[in-house]
Order: sequence, then C-alpha cells, then structure tokens
Amino acid sequence: MFTTNEVLPEDLIIQILLWLPVVSLLRFKCVCKSWYALINGQNFINKHLLHNQTTSNKNRNAPFLLIQRQKSSNDHVFSKLQYESLEILSTQAVPSPYFGIPKHIEINIVSSINGLVCLDLNAGNTDIVLWNPATNETKVLPKSGISYIPTPKVVNLLEIYDPDPELYFYDINYFYAAEVYCLSTGSWRTVSTSAPGYFIDCCYYRTYTKGMFSWSASMGDDPDFFPGILSFDMSNEVFLTTTLPDGDLENPNGTWRNFFVHNELVSLVTFGKDRERLENCFYIWSLLEFGVKESWTKLFTIGSLMGIEKPIGFWKNESLFLRNNEGQLLLYDPLAQKITNLQVDGRPMQMITYVESLISLK
Repeated sequence: MFTTNEVLPEDLIIQILLWLPVVSLLRFKCVCKSWYALINGQNFINKHLLHNQTTSNKNRNAPFLLIQRQKSSNDHVFSKLQYESLEILSTQAVPSPYFGIPKHIEINIVSSINGLVCLDLNAGNTDIVLWNPATNETKVLPKSGISYIPTPKVVNLLEIYDPDPELYFYDINYFYAAEVYCLSTGSWRTVSTSAPGYFIDCCYYRTYTKGMFSWSASMGDDPDFFPGILSFDMSNEVFLTTTLPDGDLENPNGTWRNFFVHNELVSLVTFGKDRERLENCFYIWSLLEFGVKESWTKLFTIGSLMGIEKPIGFWKNESLFLRNNEGQLLLYDPLAQKITNLQVDGRPMQMITYVESLISLK
C-alpha cells in the first residue's frame, strides 16, 4: 500500500496545498501526522501567506471584511464579500471576547495585516482583541504597561495627565506616550521615541499601509490647531506628521473626513461645502509620501449625492463604497457616475480588505 508521500513528491504536495484556502488546510491537518506537522510549520505558514499576497492571487484571496448590524436584532456580525463579485461568502458572529456587549457599544476594526484583524470598542478601558477570521482564533491583549492609565505589532497612544485634584482643568499638565505590543513576546513595551502631543480626532479615522499606521489628528497648540495625520513607522518606531491638503472647502477645520487604503496608499475623503459650487461634495485624495504635504494628489470630486451618509471604502477602478441614510451599502462608479445598491442585509459600519493566513494566536 502506497502512502501519499510515495505517490507524490513532497515539493509537489506543498505547491498544491499553497493554493488551498485556510478552511481546507485546517481540515487537511487530520489526514495524517506528516500533513499536520507540515501545515502547522512556520515555513509553510509563511509560504502560504506570501502566496496569497502575490499580485496574481491577491484579488482571489483577499475578500472584504464587512462589520454590520443586523436589521432584526441590531447585533454586530462580520461578513466576508468576494472581491470580484462582491457576493457574501459567509457571515459570522463577533469574536468570543465580545459576546454579550451592550448594543449601544460599537466594535471598531482598527486594522488588518497578515490575516490578523485588530478590534476594539468605542468605550473606555476595554479589551483590544487580535482575531484571525480564517481560523477564528482570538487573543485578548494585556492591559497597558503604563501605570498612569487603567511580529505583528499593535501600537497604543496614551494621553496621560497629572491627577492632582487641586489643579484647574486648564492647568492640568498632559504628556503623551506610545507603547508597542509584539505578538512574539506577548507583552507591551514603551517606545523610546516620544509621542507627539497631537489630539487624535476619532477612533474610526485610522489606517495601515506599507508598514505605516496613521491616525487623523489635530496638530498645534489650541486654538491654532490644524488638521493632519499622525503616522507611526512600525519598523523604525518613529512618528511622522503630514498636514492635510489645501482644498476647496469653505471650512477645512470643520469638515468631515476619513481615511482609507486605496492602491496601497493612504487616501483621504473629505466632505463639505464647496466654495464655488455652494453644494456639499466629496473630495478624494491620495498621499504619495508620508510627511510631505505637497505629495497629496487629488483623484476626483463627487458632486452632490442625495441621501448619502458617508463613504466606507474603495473598490477597484476608483469605485467607492458608500452608506446611505437608510443604512444600505452602495457602490459608486465615478467614471459612469452610477450608483448600485449591493443588497447587503444589515447596516454596514466598516469595511476592509484582508488576506487569509494560518498565523496562530495561541
């Protein structure tokens, strides 16, 4: 009787297995001991991830991950959408650490890299969770190692203040610190580079691309703050700041804005009243070089669209995912100036692309 390894060379078996999705590989670990060892091996895990990240395979292996609220129950669920067809591949409940959270609390997708998704809640002193949607493994990160506040990395910015009760609000001294959580060590450590004293605008307005994590931030001393982005180089562990581009809005400081990744670049979407058109418009920009204001490039402008609440992400050919006032997921084609209702049941909250991986969180 021949075993599989006697019929097919191991190199050929590996090449075949590299094309399979994570859910199949998890089942195939039960075939035999040698396959279990192979699929669990770090070498194969790295090869499988690199295979999924290649340009030719990325669209096939990089679905959209959509967090939404179900219409009937108002519960959070995660749906995977196939990149090309935008069909829903699967829908699953929130990761187990977030079971039973109050309905008024939102789950935020912080970012995703190498198949791992970082989640947190829009509530103070809550757990940060790393989650692999393909394996459904989760890891609750330990609390901050900085005592003043109750090889993928997670960076945490903290605003720390003097708790002296005798001080008036405007006399309180604030300082800022940054710490990094490393999966390989399972602990936080303080970054040697001091964190700039910039106010981070909102937990939703952040993105990750090419080793740089960026937040929407207000820079400068009050009241002379100006909008920009604060970026952190995950490799060199240094901060960079970039002022937002000069646009056509009547009130740049008061405008709505958000950040997404488009063509591996930080892309900015601003919304406000155009000085010349005297109507509300969306402006889409891309940042070519971190720290260089002049490298902002305007892609296009979307004129007045009735009933649109906000953009939530990009698709191919500059198409933009939108959420309307009724909570429906739409796709806007700027070339054809056409809007398509994607008929996704539920109220979409956030949307990212991610690549499946076998990376374990245990």
